[in-house]
This record gives sequence, structure tokens and C-alpha cells, in this order.
Amino acid sequence: MKSKVLIYIIVAILILGTGIAFAYENITAQEAYDMVNNGEAILIDVRTLEECFWVGMPDIADGWLYVIPWSTRKINADGTIEVWELNPDFIALVLQEFGDDLDQALITMCSIGGRGTAAAEKMEECGFTNVYEIDNALKEAENGKGGRGGFQGINYDGDYDGYTGYPARLPHNQSPKKVTVQTSTDRIRNPESSVSWMDTGLPIIAQDLENAVIPKLPGSD
Repeated sequence: MKSKVLIYIIVAILILGTGIAFAYENITAQEAYDMVNNGEAILIDVRTLEECFWVGMPDIADGWLYVIPWSTRKINADGTIEVWELNPDFIALVLQEFGDDLDQALITMCSIGGRGTAAAEKMEECGFTNVYEIDNALKEAENGKGGRGGFQGINYDGDYDGYTGYPARLPHNQSPKKVTVQTSTDRIRNPESSVSWMDTGLPIIAQDLENAVIPKLPGSD
């Protein structure tokens, strides 16, 4: 028993000594929106460019929104099935853009929470110390990682309506929306509450990527 305790202490010392804290923070889309608008954080959208263009993306000031896909979609050899592949350049791109300041506040966001969680964890492994993810903290604690945050959240049903959103989201602030919860952290009552960008009714744009920074590695196409 004593030997196990000693091992835990040694591991803790090693982690603290490297400056790595595996404890990214879950925040709501409203909190993320406020942080970005106040110049306190940069939002990293880890969805594919196709998702950002056709589904929509946050409408925030130029220079505060980056698109760095966590994974990409490819067609199988038979041309019939889409498969997900991890983006091998994700960390290289994040380090290229933000590696000079590992304390920079960075917020990850995907469609419903899964990829955003994976990206936040990987960024902390690489030494970033001020990482956030748009997701429901209760969902993370009680039901596992991802699924009640991101851009689309719990109301996503896969039926794209052709322009700027999904069915049942009504126009508001020039964006489709359906208010499902009060998104202040202290008002989230259960792990089923969505805290996503669209469910919160925050402003979005679609079929337009001009307000996003889309970094590329030197020498890439």
C-alpha cells in the first residue's frame, strides 16, 4: 500500500514539474462568446471546413476564430462510405500558431463535444495551460465525455435544411436558434442540458469562412 502511495506522489510531482495540468475546463457557449468578445480567449473550431461552411460557424470578430480540424472526412476506395481520419497536422498547426505562448487562453469547439474534448486533452498534453472546451460539465462528470456542447449540441438530428441551420431552430439575432436551457454555468441542472452555440441562440454565419483564420503549415497546398 505504501509503495502505491509513493508511486502516486512521484507521478504527481513529475506532472507538476512539467507544468502540465490535465484539467481543461468545460464552459458554456455563452461564456465562450463573452470571453472571446472581451479579448480574453481565442476560439478554435476543430470541425472540418465543410461543416463550418455548410452548417455554420460562430459570427465573431476577425482574428479571434481559428479553424483547425481535429479530423478529416475521406471517401473510401469504393466511393460510397465516408470515414473519419485524424488530422496528423493538428498539433503542429496549434503549436505553429500559439506555441510561443502556452498560457494563451484557448477554447475548443466541435459539433457536439467529442472532438472538442479530444483536442483539449491533446493540447494540454503538449503543454498548453489555459484550455477550455464548450461542453456541459455535468455531462462530462456523469455521462462521459462530449455530447452536450460544441456548435450544434443535443438538438442536432442530422437533417440539414439547405442553408444556415437545422429544423426547429427559429431566426434570432440573424441566426437559427432554439433556446433549450439557460446557459449560465450555475443554472445547468442536469447532464442532458445542451450548452451549444446554436442552442444558446448566439450569432452565426453560414457559407462564409472569411472571418476565420485557417492556418496552414509551410509548404502545404
